[in-house]
Amino acid sequence: MNMCRGLAIFLFTFPCVIAFDSLPAQNAEFPGVEKAMPAPAYERAGLSKLTAEERAALDEFIRGYVVSSNEKAATGAVDQAVKERKVTEPEVIQSNIVGTFTGYTGRSRFTLANGQVWAQSQQVTRLYPAIDSPPVLIMKGNSVLSGYRMYIAGGGDIRVSKIR
Repeated sequence: MNMCRGLAIFLFTFPCVIAFDSLPAQNAEFPGVEKAMPAPAYERAGLSKLTAEERAALDEFIRGYVVSSNEKAATGAVDQAVKERKVTEPEVIQSNIVGTFTGYTGRSRFTLANGQVWAQSQQVTRLYPAIDSPPVLIMKGNSVLSGYRMYIAGGGDIRVSKIR
């Protein structure tokens, strides 16, 4: 059990380190709305009226939107392939809970940023200090009967089952 928890912690923190290292590379993919749009379209949209800070905020929103859309599309493709029995469910899923997490009540449902919805499958109640959109790691158990376990950053871990 401790080995599984140690593996979960490693798998959970290692991608976060990689994600921070790759931030400049992600930003390089989208040069910003001012450079990405043709000058006449940029002017017609009224974007030249924005301050540098407003343009930076818009650029950051677009980057986040694209990343989120790509994650949802990839998850949808995997889900479709699983339904068609072309592949099996992934052993590890990494995403974030949408909104504020304050714990679980025995009947909690968790909507993830990748579009999936998971439900608590064990009758345990735990309260935690509010955490906004905490990262989660969901790992498939070793046996058919063990199901999935969700590890929530700052919120412990719990058995879950996939709703959609």
